Amino acid sequence: MILEIQTSSEGMSSRIAQQEVIANNLANVNTAGFKKDRVFQEALEQAAASEERNNEVTVFEQGALRKSESPLDLALVGDGFFVVQTPNGERYTRNGHFQLDPQGLLILDDDVWVEGMSGPIEIKGPVTVNERGEIFQGSELLDRLRIVTFDKPFPLRKEGNHLFYSIDDSASPRESTDTSIKQGFLEQSNVNPIEEMVKMLTIYRYFEADQKVLQTQDDLLDRAVNEIGRV
Repeated sequence: MILEIQTSSEGMSSRIAQQEVIANNLANVNTAGFKKDRVFQEALEQAAASEERNNEVTVFEQGALRKSESPLDLALVGDGFFVVQTPNGERYTRNGHFQLDPQGLLILDDDVWVEGMSGPIEIKGPVTVNERGEIFQGSELLDRLRIVTFDKPFPLRKEGNHLFYSIDDSASPRESTDTSIKQGFLEQSNVNPIEEMVKMLTIYRYFEADQKVLQTQDDLLDRAVNEIGRV
């Protein structure tokens, strides 16, 4: 009986973890370049397991592209990542919603600079970006974006909702040769909100079932203890 209580309790904890991951996926359905997560148990069922320390895996499948109005919006097609510099060091991202800081440097967020082959990218006027990531101001080549990739499964863990860092010091990033860039587009989140809502409802039903089993076992244990005690 104690074993059944423990099993039900562990099942409920697992359902809560799954719900938290799904809730975060849904919260970022409109975040450019966001990659959905799955908890370890669910990933096993989908034959995409990984030995992540936090029992979560990130699904790196390509998101749909959406045309935008900004020439600084860039979308990746392929397995590559933009390289950015943060206060915590080098990071990788699929979010190409870039802008310029007051000094004319291409940035993703405050204190997050986009890396070119020559370092931070300084832009002083309208630019065009070709599929290879070369940035032109008129006919002048300013720099080329650093686009890298890793051997699969990607040894990456999320930092926030759109940055990644390597968890394997021996897995060095290499230049991605099969990734192209589309200027004026953004890669959307790869979260399917309908699919996530269905998963959320299914997991909630499993949670309720585990909860009922736990209550039943608790009632049986209470009766056993009290009735045996009276005898």
